[in-house]
Amino acid sequence: MKKILYVEDDRINAFVLTKLLEDQFEIVVVVDGEKCLNQIQKQQYDLILMDINLGQGKMDGVQTMQKLKEMPAYQSTPVFAVTSYANPGDREKFLHQGFDAYFSKPVDKARIVEAITNYD
Repeated sequence: MKKILYVEDDRINAFVLTKLLEDQFEIVVVVDGEKCLNQIQKQQYDLILMDINLGQGKMDGVQTMQKLKEMPAYQSTPVFAVTSYANPGDREKFLHQGFDAYFSKPVDKARIVEAITNYD
């Protein structure tokens, strides 16, 4: 079973996506970039789901993803943007910044499960 770290500051969004995925994946939720960087020191994850706007945290999702990609243990770990940013061009912008996939909220369960399952 793939281990997923979900970085999401909104409790409702975290709850909804956890419920969608927990029957197929092991999922752990943290609320900001700092907690994400602390958590990955404790356990290795197969994939990271990253909100972009992380509220009161010091880092947003883009900055957190960039820090992750600098770490040798996580350079090849896929990081998927899961965000409310859904304007024309947002998908391309986030993929260009280094995310491996992009999903706008509300997330389509079938699409994200397929992407997680098929990503190597």
